Amino acid sequence: MQKMLKKMISVFIIAAVILGIPLNTMAVEGSMGYEGGISIENQTEKDEYQYSEMCFLTGKPVLLTGTLTIKKTDKSGEINATYTYRLSNPDQNVTMNRVVMYTTKKETKSNGQITESTTLSRTPTEVITAGGITYRLIDAQFSRSVLTDPKPGINYNAGEFYTKKVYAVGAATLNNPNTITVDMYGKLYAYDQFWSSTQTQKINVLIEANLTGNNGPVKWGGAAEVIASNARRNKFQYSVNEPYQISFDGGYVKSTWDESSLSYTARLPEFDSNNNPTDVIKTYSDTRSLSSAIETQRLMVPDLKHIRGFWAEEPIKILYSLEVIPGTGADFKIGKYVTRAEFVTMLTNALKDIPVDPNVRTVTVVRRQTKATAPEISPFNDVSTDHPNYEAIKKAYQKGITRGSGNGRFSPNTYITKAEAIKMIVSALGLENLAPYPYTSAPFSDNDQIPDYARNAAFVANSLGLIYPDEAGRFNPNAKLSNEFTANLIYDLIRYMGDELIKDYRDRIMEF
Repeated sequence: MQKMLKKMISVFIIAAVILGIPLNTMAVEGSMGYEGGISIENQTEKDEYQYSEMCFLTGKPVLLTGTLTIKKTDKSGEINATYTYRLSNPDQNVTMNRVVMYTTKKETKSNGQITESTTLSRTPTEVITAGGITYRLIDAQFSRSVLTDPKPGINYNAGEFYTKKVYAVGAATLNNPNTITVDMYGKLYAYDQFWSSTQTQKINVLIEANLTGNNGPVKWGGAAEVIASNARRNKFQYSVNEPYQISFDGGYVKSTWDESSLSYTARLPEFDSNNNPTDVIKTYSDTRSLSSAIETQRLMVPDLKHIRGFWAEEPIKILYSLEVIPGTGADFKIGKYVTRAEFVTMLTNALKDIPVDPNVRTVTVVRRQTKATAPEISPFNDVSTDHPNYEAIKKAYQKGITRGSGNGRFSPNTYITKAEAIKMIVSALGLENLAPYPYTSAPFSDNDQIPDYARNAAFVANSLGLIYPDEAGRFNPNAKLSNEFTANLIYDLIRYMGDELIKDYRDRIMEF
């Protein structure tokens, strides 16, 4: 009976402690292509993606699936990319082969933002066969413009792209009177960071067919709206060990998977029995999705028996398991205040580095160095280069998360205040622009006590759900942060970066 009860408790805990928190992820902008399709990364073949897109050339929506291979080379800020598509729909007797080559030029502006301009390197090759009819691409135009705003913890992207394609139906010549023209106008939004990445495209498609039939010219047109989105998702699941005689308690398991979703609404003419268009317009709509196999990884099990049952036990355990809080956990003390050096270390450990595009191969020119490397100089006069938290403090300074405490000092051993912590967190997110301009009044009863430098951050952190007023409606800007409050705050930051951003960049747009 006791053994059965233990198993029931284990199952309950596993089911109850499932957290949707993405980890070590990358859904790079551009990995879905610019054809209105969706993709998920092939874990066994480098640069290859499982891919799906809708084809409207025949006058009816046809789902094509297959592979997309992306290869990129970055040389001195110019990226040459080749996208190779191999798609089909056996049920509809449709096949597609497409190769597109792009050239992208990048330029870093004075404010640190990066602009990208993309054009075709040459006319793409594309052949579609549907029901014995061949559609060959004979002319194409493409332009893409994207702005990337790099922030300490996240790269934000927004842009537009335009595609025009002319297909010859039958003979592949410009003089062929049978053509179908497709215009695509797209907007894209994306972000890249360690805890989650996502990209969403919203595309308007116009189709115009100019054909010849037995009784003269045959013309028809149609339109479609396609919304395509891709994200990499993860979750934590706490697994209790069933054996009693084991050296460690249960621990967290990280599960990782990709998911993509495509929804469309198309308005196309109805065709009669002779395949001639009629004046009746039919509306088609559907949603398609892809998801990858789940990968699992066990995380470190910290020694935190002494906080069992404590209100912040879960976030503390998770941060130790992720090694956001350094150490084994055995020396964790409830109620102990956190220093500025300790907080910056935890924050930079939580943010981690933004992953790079896995499809890019960078070509570098190696130059011989003739001068000896200069000795390292600390950005703060009260933090030596051999300080145990030096690397984290330097990193936070270089990324713009903190500028110190004034007069060239960082004050590493001073206890951090709530105002300072929230300022650093919002600076890491790069979202202070969400505060009203030019004057911000944070929704706290002690708004006037919030330092000017932190008032925007307090407003933003509250609007993002990272902090809330206390029972008296106060922010308490000068309150020192305890270990447990800090752990809960950073845990909420990770959850925001993993969960809430995806809702804004994917769910809200797809439901709009």
